[in-house]
Amino acid sequence: MTERLISKEQVQRIAQLCKLSLTEVELEKFSLMFSQTLAVIDVLNELDTDGILETYQVNGLSNVFQKGAKSTVTREEALQNADEVIRSLFVTKGVFDR
Repeated sequence: MTERLISKEQVQRIAQLCKLSLTEVELEKFSLMFSQTLAVIDVLNELDTDGILETYQVNGLSNVFQKGAKSTVTREEALQNADEVIRSLFVTKGVFDR
């Protein structure tokens, strides 16, 4: 069995931050799943990375946009099928409760 790296109390705290209610069984399962996930990721610590430069991407591309690239659609074209437009912007229903 995987060594417990994440306790049920830590899972409960994460759940509270996410406004989730978890049962005791769910706390146990998530604790085990998180611990197993961290154990798998921890295998990366075994790799010898001396002399390897840090990178944020691996495909070698530095700028995929061409200079002078033109927009594919004008604002008017984008808005022509909108149900409602105010000041040249799409109008949608609110998504946040206050």
